[in-house]
Order: sequence, then structure tokens, then C-alpha cells
Amino acid sequence: MKRNAQSLSICVPGKKCINKCKFCVSCMHADAYKNQMDENLPFYDLYFEDYVKRMIFAKENDANIMMITGDIEPLQNRHFLQTLAIINKYVLPQKGCSGFNWIEIQTSAVGFDRNYARFLRNTVGVSVLSLSLSSFDDEENARIVGMPKNMKVNIQEVCATAKEYDFTLRLSLNMSVKMLASTGEILYSDIIPAIFAKAKALGADQVTFRKFYTDGDNEQSQWIKSNSVNDNFFECLHDYVKEEGKLIGTLPYGYKQYSVNGISVVIDEDCMNEAKAEKEASKYFVIRPDCKLYDGWNKEDIIF
Repeated sequence: MKRNAQSLSICVPGKKCINKCKFCVSCMHADAYKNQMDENLPFYDLYFEDYVKRMIFAKENDANIMMITGDIEPLQNRHFLQTLAIINKYVLPQKGCSGFNWIEIQTSAVGFDRNYARFLRNTVGVSVLSLSLSSFDDEENARIVGMPKNMKVNIQEVCATAKEYDFTLRLSLNMSVKMLASTGEILYSDIIPAIFAKAKALGADQVTFRKFYTDGDNEQSQWIKSNSVNDNFFECLHDYVKEEGKLIGTLPYGYKQYSVNGISVVIDEDCMNEAKAEKEASKYFVIRPDCKLYDGWNKEDIIF
């Protein structure tokens, strides 16, 4: 049976994330996925083949974008990224399947520098760098993300490096009251254009506004409940984008894409792909470190 999806999310394996995000979705779940992409395991060759099969299935079901993400900061596992590049560039074509040309990475940019930028562009083939921001202020962004003290990200430097290496730069804005406050404005009517002005100054080609996801009564959900922007903000944002922007089109999973001041804009109010059953196509498939393919981020979303 054909299962259409726009993209394939690659969940980079790793034992523990270097960050401690206040809103971390992974920390809300007790699900554990064994890392079968470990070369030291006795059946690594079999799981490697399983991984390749899932990538081919995604391609055959219309997923033409590969998004590198994970329960950890994906830049932590450079060795896996190199393995992924080998699969995509050499193994898939040997199996009669074209590799992914449109490759993105979702990152907090912890560990990102010019050498890593070159590796992502030249070796992995990443063309879109999606920088996750929780504030335009470096210190506040580092605090919310829980970055190691000696690895705080300089947002302006990261964006400048991304543009130097000719990445398409997307700012994925985690919409909390802290993000709004970092604009220096108070009223929504001033905050929204200020966000676009800051994005423009950083050289952003694209901006995604991300609404938080909560699940259960846990530390992360409590933080989200205390810090999320209210629905009135998203209503004002929708109105501003419609009035000031130009409609580019509708994405396969239902979202409208606009151009505002030369920046492509998407408002993501379903970051966990919860409403996939109501849409023409799944937002994405996911390959977990257990080498299984999922139609979302929960264990019950398993395809095979």
C-alpha cells in the first residue's frame, strides 16, 4: 500500500543530548529506541540493510526531502552523519534508487563552526540549515536550550557562517513569551514586524513559527504551559502574514506558504504530525535508531 509523505526525518542516534531544552519533546516520552546503527554490534550488517530498505521505501512513497534531526543535537554524531552520506550517495544508487538531493538539518548549532559547515555541505550534502531559536538574545537562547556553558551559540556568527557556505538559512522560531520579549517590543502589532526585521538582518531565507507541543504532566509540559504564547498571537500572526505577504502555495500537508519581505514563511501548528489522518499526505516519515520506519514520533506510529 502506498503511503505518501513529503519528507523523511532521520533521527540521529546518540546516548544523551548535549542540550537540556526546557521544552524538549523527547523528554516527555519514556519510549526507548535501541541504537542498531552501532558498528560494534554483531548484526550491524543486517540492520544496515534494514536502514537502507526504509530509506528506499520513503523515496518510493514520494518523500523527496531528508531532514536530519533527532532526540539529540544531530551535530553530536558526526560519524553517523558520514555513514548516512555514504548510504545516500553510493548505496541507494547501487540499489537502483536515487539518493536524496534535498537535505536539511535541524540544529541548535551547538558545535557548529566553519569546519563543520564545510563537512555538512561537501560530505553530507546538506543545503538547508534550519536553526532552532528560542530567543534572539544569545544568553536567553542558551539558557532555554540548556547549552553547555562553554558552547553557547553566537546566533549572528552561526547565521553568517551559514550564509558564507551558501546554505539556505531557515530560522525555526520556538514561540514562547521569551521569543516575543527578545524583540524588545510589547504589542503584537510591533512584535511581529520586529521578528521579520531581525530575521532579515540575520540573512534568513525562510522562517518557520513553531507552536509548542505538550504531552502529560511533566517538567517540559509545565514550562510550555507557563511560557507559550497564546492563540491571540497566532491569530495576529496569520493576519499579518496574509496582509503583508504574498501566497506562494499550499504544502502537501496543508500549511500555507507565504513570502513576507522576501522571506518564505510557514506557521507550524502541528510540529508532531498529530493531524496526519486529516491531510492528503503525511508530513513526514521517521527512521529511528532501531532502523524501523514510523509515520510520526510515537512508537505506535510504526510502519515496518
